[in-house]
Amino acid sequence: MHRWTIGLLLSFLIGCGMPMGNRVDSKNLKVYYLENVSQQKAIAFATYWRDHGFVGEKEQVVQLSRNEARVLEVKLIEDDIYHLEVLEVQEIALLQQLARELKEAVFEEEVIIVITDNTLRPIERSNDVLE
Repeated sequence: MHRWTIGLLLSFLIGCGMPMGNRVDSKNLKVYYLENVSQQKAIAFATYWRDHGFVGEKEQVVQLSRNEARVLEVKLIEDDIYHLEVLEVQEIALLQQLARELKEAVFEEEVIIVITDNTLRPIERSNDVLE
């Protein structure tokens, strides 16, 4: 079983010093959304995330925003012990599949999953291709 199994995909922390946006809560899940993402989309995401078993016992924080090209970004905060590890092909495939599922089931628009540190800054890896 991969360290990236979707149910335990990432360990989430609250970012420091970055604008977090408005928030919707669902059990241990806090979904922040910036002004360019609607509350309805944040609620739909939280419902999907909870109903599909992505919410665990630890508090999770996710931020929804848009990049410069107006593409919706789902920012997931990775536990810092994994920052230096290269993503395996299977892990990248799982993240790409998750982005497609979120596009179809929740957002009805292009979605990019962005793996970030606890300040919501993207973690750069040479093999990251998550679109």
